[in-house]
Amino acid sequence: MRKLMISSTETFSGKSGIALSLALILREKGYNVGYFKAFGINAVRVGDRIYDEDALLAEKILGVENTCAVVLDRPYIDFVISEDPSKLRRQILESFERQSDREVVLIEGSHSYLIGASLGICDVHLARLLDSKVLMVSKFSSDFVIDEILFAKRFFEEKLQKAILNQVVGYKRSYIDLISESVFKKNGIELIGSIPKDIKLTGLNVSEIAELLRSGYLVKPEKDEIVEQILVGAMKAETALSYLRSARNYALITGGDRSDLIALAIESGAKCIVATGNLEPTSQILSLAEQHGVAILLGKEDTATTISRIQEKFGRIRMNEEKLKNMKKLVEENVCVDRLISYLGL
Repeated sequence: MRKLMISSTETFSGKSGIALSLALILREKGYNVGYFKAFGINAVRVGDRIYDEDALLAEKILGVENTCAVVLDRPYIDFVISEDPSKLRRQILESFERQSDREVVLIEGSHSYLIGASLGICDVHLARLLDSKVLMVSKFSSDFVIDEILFAKRFFEEKLQKAILNQVVGYKRSYIDLISESVFKKNGIELIGSIPKDIKLTGLNVSEIAELLRSGYLVKPEKDEIVEQILVGAMKAETALSYLRSARNYALITGGDRSDLIALAIESGAKCIVATGNLEPTSQILSLAEQHGVAILLGKEDTATTISRIQEKFGRIRMNEEKLKNMKKLVEENVCVDRLISYLGL
């Protein structure tokens, strides 16, 4: 069995999407691929069981079962104080043994490579415990990501030899070859891919905003649009028009009693309106939204709280089946999978 841990230097790096994309690509190439997650911290309840959200998606996409060994089901400090590290490592090993019939197993790391260190189950410890090679996925959110990857190399040592930079934007793409040759190769790391930022992955669907806010639809459009920008409607209507017209695929967050702003947003191309303060817009506004196919959500909280909730998730990749199709295409186009296959000795 060949083992590859997909780890990351920070949360929401796109690690889950890349791991699942690689699993699907390797399957298409004829390999018997398994998926495993040792320590999941995105707990979701389905029926009477608790799952890790990413592992649950993997089970659905890949048709596998029991993919996550340990799920964080309470506050992390409580978990650290109450759990026995030796018992957790045995639990992980026993769970991983179910993958023994696979030709290659992709091991998805935790939120970042150091989470779980206090229990001896972080990615660094598990790479050694499971004797796995490591692929580091890092979001190119700042130039300091170079140092973060090199620092991770000190912990993983020879097990970390390949890396992928994700969400690379604009002029930073011109740096990729220079970084690869001048920095990474000198430190024993090969950059096997740089994936451009795609708003289809980092934006939020209207349905995701509704779920996040636990909002009901006052107007539900036929198409679940992707929102690229979040605008706050706090200005006077006479100064808002140019502001709204310059925005792209946006959602407007404003009080439900701001009929003037909401009407302008609907007519200037908004994808979604969140009417805050539990205030329903007038019937004329709802009718206008229906005519233009613009979703209107009823937000139960005030504008400031609503914005805060959305900003917590906006710009962070939360994988689903639709987004996975886009991610797989990006991986196929921007990652040298053959080098990864060679790395694993397949």
